[in-house]
Amino acid sequence: MRIFLTGASGFVGSHVLDSLLDAGHEVAVLLRRTSNTRFISRHLAQVSVHYGSLGDQKVLKTAMTGCDAAVHCAGLIKALDATEFFRVNQSGTRCVVLAANASRDSLRHLIYISSLAVSGPGVPGRPAEEDPEPRPVTVYGESKRLGEIEIRQGSRVPWTILRPAAVYGPRDQEFLPVFQNIKRRFMPLLSGAKRRLNMIYGPDVAAAVLCSLAADQAAGKTYHLAAQPPCTDEEFMEEIARSLDVRPFRVRIPRAGLYLACAIQEFKSTLTGRPSLLCRQKMPELLAPGWVCDTDKILRELGFAAPTSLKEGVARTAKWYQREGWL
Repeated sequence: MRIFLTGASGFVGSHVLDSLLDAGHEVAVLLRRTSNTRFISRHLAQVSVHYGSLGDQKVLKTAMTGCDAAVHCAGLIKALDATEFFRVNQSGTRCVVLAANASRDSLRHLIYISSLAVSGPGVPGRPAEEDPEPRPVTVYGESKRLGEIEIRQGSRVPWTILRPAAVYGPRDQEFLPVFQNIKRRFMPLLSGAKRRLNMIYGPDVAAAVLCSLAADQAAGKTYHLAAQPPCTDEEFMEEIARSLDVRPFRVRIPRAGLYLACAIQEFKSTLTGRPSLLCRQKMPELLAPGWVCDTDKILRELGFAAPTSLKEGVARTAKWYQREGWL
């Protein structure tokens, strides 16, 4: 197939591009002139590159012409201003939908990478499910929910929505500070009851994209993506410690301390112009009782189960960070 991909230079998108090319697909990508192509530079000679933004309808329509499918990975997970989330995650998705509709003579499938943040928190015994009314608790989650609405209500092309849980893995910079803290033998833990959360290894998200592309029955469906079973924050960090062969000191942080850390980081972000995931608008996610989701639907309907265990994924990620000099 010939597939159009947005967000190819990002963490998840770069893994999706790897998988699409490894599977023998032809790929056209949308990049900004300023995109950091470090992770995909080896692929640029074998893909069709179209320069522009999600708002460039002419570029999007040209890029999708003759494509059999489109995968929309591009999106913001952090921003200095709430309006940026909606501009990219909602309005940008609307632009992709309009371009896909213009290419519906050839385009047979549109896949949107959303987020578990749309479903909302879940705990063991009451995991988040795909079908009930979404319950996002942050601006980010709401912007991705509105992006899903653009897909459901606007797309005239068969679509599939994938909602990954917390994604980690090689090339990721958001969980990197956690690995760095553990290497320094510092394990910060939020005070209170332990919460459980689902996670997923980055390349496994790409594997789910390939699975969805090959399944006609995925059309019109929304699926959670996560490795099972869920773990606690502490178990995740303990696995990192084992991979790095260190024994960190556990430090319990009260909620007031978390709020202060978020406020300080927000101030730094304002000064530097660099947004961070550690901010006050993210606190409802950080303080949620858990982020456990049900993945039975994609297993039952598509036969997909995330193949990488937490132990394997953390070990591979730590090794990659060390090899690249990030740790």
